[in-house]
Formats: sequence, C-alpha cells, structure tokens
Amino acid sequence: MYTVILAGGGHTHLELIKTLSADRNRSIRWVLLSPDRYHYYSGMFSGYAEGLYSLEEIRIDLKQLCLDKKIDFMEVAVESIQADQKKVVVSSGQIFFYDRLSIDVGSHTSPEFIEGLQERQVHIKPAHLFPERMEACQMARELVIIGGGAAACEMAFSFHAWKEKRGRKYDTITVISSGPFVNEQADPVIESLFQQKGIQFFKNDRAVKVDDRYVYTEHDRDIPYQEVMFLGGAQAPEWLGESGLSTDEKGFVRVGATLQTVDHSDIFAVGDCAALTTHPQLAKSGVYAVRQGKTLVHNLAASLRREKLNDYTPQKRGLILLATGNKKALALYGKTVRFGKWAWLWKDWIDVRYMRELKKLSD
Repeated sequence: MYTVILAGGGHTHLELIKTLSADRNRSIRWVLLSPDRYHYYSGMFSGYAEGLYSLEEIRIDLKQLCLDKKIDFMEVAVESIQADQKKVVVSSGQIFFYDRLSIDVGSHTSPEFIEGLQERQVHIKPAHLFPERMEACQMARELVIIGGGAAACEMAFSFHAWKEKRGRKYDTITVISSGPFVNEQADPVIESLFQQKGIQFFKNDRAVKVDDRYVYTEHDRDIPYQEVMFLGGAQAPEWLGESGLSTDEKGFVRVGATLQTVDHSDIFAVGDCAALTTHPQLAKSGVYAVRQGKTLVHNLAASLRREKLNDYTPQKRGLILLATGNKKALALYGKTVRFGKWAWLWKDWIDVRYMRELKKLSD
C-alpha cells in the first residue's frame, strides 16, 4: 500500500478530498495533517468581520470530512520535512513516512521587515487563528491596516460597516498602502468609497516601524493605533525554507506545471505556499488554489502508477468580487469595474454555495 501525506488543509487539498470516493481502491492510504480541526474559508472573512456570517458558516470540519471519506486525520502542525528520507516531522513529535507528499500549508502575515510589527499585530493567518482575533479589531477605537490589495480594502470596509451598525462613529480606521490598492481602474472607486465612509488612507507610503502606540511611515507619519493588522501580502512559512526544498526569493516552494517541486518528484506543493515556475507572477489567490485540485489528485495517483502527469494552467484573468460593506461590492474583471448590491449578492451566492457543497460531503 502506498501512503500519500497531505500536509495542510488548504483550498487545494479540500478540492482533492471532494473528488475521493469513500469506496475507492484501497491501494493508497491518504493522511491529512492539519494544525486545526477546521478549515476557515478566507473568502468569507470580511463577511464574518462585518457580522454577516456566523463562525459555523465560514468553516469546514476537516476531521469529520476525513472520517466520512475514510482518510486518516491528525490534528498536528508540520515542523520539518526530510526529503531524502521521505519523512515528515510534526508538532507532536511523531514521524510520518510517505510515498508522495503534497504541501498545502498556505501563508502567513508576519513580516519581519517592519520593525516591531510581528509582536504587536493581530494575526489572521494561518487562517485557524482568525476567529478569536476579530473581536479585538471590531472593538478597537483606532484600527490600522497595513497593506493594499483586495484583502486589506475588504477588511477596512467590513470593520467600518460593523462599527457603523453599532454606533461607534468616533472609532477610526486607517489603511496604509505602499503602492496602489488594486489597479488603476478600481482605485478611484475604492478611494471615493473610503472618503465617503470616513476611512483614512495613505497610498504610496510604507510602514517602517510599530511601537506600543504608533505606526511610523516612510513619509514621517505617526499614526496612532489600538490594534494593527498586516495584510500587505503573503509570507512563506519559515520551515519551508529550512526544508531543503528549492524556494523562490520570498521563500515559497518552487513547482513546475505538474505541481511537483523542481528538485523532488515525489513532493508536490500547491496553493499560497507554492511558486509556479511557469507562471512566476501568479497572484496568491484561492481562485487559483481551488482549480489546482483536479490536477493534483490526478498527478498524485498517476505518479504512483508511473502514468503521464497533467499540467496545471491557470486562467488568464480571475474575477474579483470585493465586498465594500453593507451588502455591496465591487466586481473587477480585467479592466472592467462595476459596483452595486448585485455584486455582493453574486459574491454571497458563490461563497455560500461553495461552503454548502463542502458541508454536504460530511452530512
């Protein structure tokens, strides 16, 4: 019997698990290692922060899902990989040996290049840390979000909507972005909405230091905060760089089109923790991670049978539905930007349907 270790309960591994039949051929033993029993769906983080979704609506019970799919589940974190010995060491001290290993451990938001931030920020990644940290941000009189991009903008809008509904009109929210928010088409709309809602923002300025009271920027701004959150881009887990696997300059595992690591054909990496060498500029997004699932499940099994592997080719453009609070959203596709309640209804329909399909697997 072969053993396939799935390290991490990310989007791609969830897609893989969906495709496995409970009465499948037993020649492969599948094992999922995850630091948390639950997978929290990042696409609904902003809705949870606004109070639109409950905790149960945004998470999947991995243990129950694995039980129903006859997959072994271990609630442990991967601490190291010894590729030459085909083994994985986990937080409990146990050692797992594998024939194939797939890594889908996501990313985190703990950059070391901003002095003092790491020990003071509210962490929302890894995702299983998310729920317990949201109340502090909701209740903060002064909330600072460092980072541009869709995630930072969405969370700013969502926290504002939560505060507005509860009459917290004297609370402040500030967004600091070192560059554009999304792109030249979307940014004027985002900035206009920020201004209408009283959300303070600074573009093309970089946070350089955080102490117990202020966030300091490159342009000599001192911004007071009670809670500070970094959403300025994905950071690779440190242990990946220490694993001996080939990584890019940011520490993400380099993989080819088949999703195999470039230096170990028996190890695959997917989702945010992987850097696709055929598409080095590919954004870290759940949209791409989900679509890697079909390729991954085929290639893991095909590699064991010594059959032809398939290439993963990401779509050229991805739809972004950016929630702006109060059940409205921006729809971004290429250079097209549209805004309204219909966009939020579309996003809600996609997200709720996705979670409902996953939950059905363990009903």
